[in-house]
Amino acid sequence: MKRWLLTLFIGAIHECCPADAFIIAPTPPPGPGPGPAYTATFFPFFLQQIQLNSMRYQQVYNASVFTNVAPECIYITTLTFIQSFNQQGTTKLTITNMQINLSTTQSGADNLSTNFADNVGSDDTIVFGPGRHDFDDTMGGGRFLILLDQPFRYNPSSGNLLLDVRIFNGAGPVVTNPLASPALQAFNSLTDESSRVWATNVTDSVASGVDTMGLDTVIQFSAVPSLQIQVESVFGTNRQVVRWPAQPSVFVPQTSPQVGSNAVWQTITNGILGSPDGPDRAIYLPVPPLGTSGFYRRLWESGKPAQPVAISVLPEARRESPQIK
Repeated sequence: MKRWLLTLFIGAIHECCPADAFIIAPTPPPGPGPGPAYTATFFPFFLQQIQLNSMRYQQVYNASVFTNVAPECIYITTLTFIQSFNQQGTTKLTITNMQINLSTTQSGADNLSTNFADNVGSDDTIVFGPGRHDFDDTMGGGRFLILLDQPFRYNPSSGNLLLDVRIFNGAGPVVTNPLASPALQAFNSLTDESSRVWATNVTDSVASGVDTMGLDTVIQFSAVPSLQIQVESVFGTNRQVVRWPAQPSVFVPQTSPQVGSNAVWQTITNGILGSPDGPDRAIYLPVPPLGTSGFYRRLWESGKPAQPVAISVLPEARRESPQIK
């Protein structure tokens, strides 16, 4: 999966495939002049540094941030937050219990209500947890990646994007360099594409803090994952391999010897190459008996929009395929 940097803005990055673009928002003012003011924040994850154990945190991203997202990129599949410049590579932190929700809200930047419930959209979805998460700079560059348990289908034409974080217990230990005070990059944008409200008790229904800051947030958008079949040379032998994007990770690979009403789809659990943080996963196909075929698809088993894709594998085609290095 190809990736390249399109434009750099401040506040939220979105990554989109197949276009594979990175965009940060809220956008700085056009032309010369002062940019957004850089700052850092403990909220919402690093509460133990200021002797707090729980938090409710909402941050809104205006829909205008996502105008360049391709129409086929319908699922938000990962979130990444960026550590403060002077601390990158120094912190590993465990949050023992947190939950992240996403929803489409009509509330915009600098217009969030202090009543948390008023900001939440009708499509409110738990996308992570509640559960434990280890923040570690495994990606480099001070990036803390969160793979979502459930993708969120977002359409910017329907409203703004609301990030809603609940930290039920933020007292996880700092594993390395306990003298550091971890903080996340944030910006106070002059264009007001993002703002936030919060309370320092997760059970509060009304926010005790409000400002126009926004966390730098990498938001990955993914299309419905497609399957590709190709021939690769493995130790001098041509093998057919099925590849698909690693995200959304909830789509599982399945195989059946036939399709239609006689299909018997079975989930593949062994021999899957790659990892959920990508960029892709793969399965090397076994050689079937001559004259037979196999079919493969990706399915969202929970009953959400599934959109499976089937691929026929013919052994004759495998033997006639050219060698690919």
